[in-house]
Amino acid sequence: MNNEFKQYANSFQAVTVPGLSRIAALLEHFGNPQNSLKFLHVAGTNGKGSVCACLACALEDAGYKVGKYISPNLVKVNERISVNGADISDGEMERIFERISPVCKEVEAELGIAPTQFEIWTCAAFIYFAEQKCDYVVLEVGLGGEFDATNVIANNEVAIITRLGMDHMQLLGNTIGEIAAAKCGILKKVSATGALVTVEQEPEAMDVIRQKTEEMGIRLHTVSPEPRRTNGYREVFALDGKEYEAGIPGFHQIENASLAIKALSLLGIPDEAIRSGIRRAVNPARFEILCESPVIVYDGGHNENGITALKKSLDRYFPGEEKNVVFACMKDKEIEQSLKLLSEGTKQFFFTTVKNNPRALDAQGLKEKAAGYGVAGEAYAEIRDAYEAAKATGRLTLICGSLYLYKDLREYLDNK
Repeated sequence: MNNEFKQYANSFQAVTVPGLSRIAALLEHFGNPQNSLKFLHVAGTNGKGSVCACLACALEDAGYKVGKYISPNLVKVNERISVNGADISDGEMERIFERISPVCKEVEAELGIAPTQFEIWTCAAFIYFAEQKCDYVVLEVGLGGEFDATNVIANNEVAIITRLGMDHMQLLGNTIGEIAAAKCGILKKVSATGALVTVEQEPEAMDVIRQKTEEMGIRLHTVSPEPRRTNGYREVFALDGKEYEAGIPGFHQIENASLAIKALSLLGIPDEAIRSGIRRAVNPARFEILCESPVIVYDGGHNENGITALKKSLDRYFPGEEKNVVFACMKDKEIEQSLKLLSEGTKQFFFTTVKNNPRALDAQGLKEKAAGYGVAGEAYAEIRDAYEAAKATGRLTLICGSLYLYKDLREYLDNK
């Protein structure tokens, strides 16, 4: 494998280029390994990773061999491809990329455009899962639905759409209805359950979802969980008359766990396995408590929906408590509403930047942009300095705005 290809495949993931022609051509060269696999396909704006974690754990607890494909990774690229909780090894990754590298050149010659990084990873995942003879694959959509590389699959066991919000509008549409239509692209007429599982979305989105499912003859299931009580930062809730505990912290995880429970029950997975899988599921960087004194929370919330859900958890576990916010973001993100939501009950903002990322907005630029929205704060070029300055105040601190910031912070804390 040439170094240029290796560097590209393992570099920071750029926003993907929609379309299925390149991934289809890539997979054709490998005999379409995806056709031998059974997929639980998960699209949506917020909560996809948590739903995938719940699905995979429950299927494993039911005795199945389960592949999981997610993006982006937090610390190592290997996290994107795992089987029964074990990330693909460097050696296996290298071996599969060795096979894909020359084929990318052939595809580029055929189509006049090279496969994107996300398409290379998607191809690698399907090859690996087929080799591993996985019983099920939990497949997270990268971006959108209809033209996302994962949608090259011809059928699914069940489709899931998580909470929708306004994100990636330049690619998916400027209304929640247009975004819902893009996500509904994952619906398949060939489906083991013939079902879509979702939450009760905004009316405009629900209208689109109902229309799409009716057109395709797909049964629509919406979940309506009832919160019961907390166990620390974990939620106990009821769904369809049964009580469950979500292993991933945060009030909004009730909804994500419920989507997984409904999808798994439609597949006939035993309730005992569902219950244990949901309880032991983990998803780092989602309301993760990094420090108890003072409490420091990291959350991947990076859009209005995510920040709204995050605020509900803060209000639930720390009612009326004054807080700090450490914030970083990408240049292409709409942040005005997120910052205004976060400013409620916030004493200080600490703006920082994601390292080694061409899409990242630098701390000083972020400070100036925030000031234009009436939100004042200080700029810190390094997350370590922002973290320590916020911690020194002794206040509850929330770190959010980008999942990509997690790697920088984790490296600092681990070295510390």
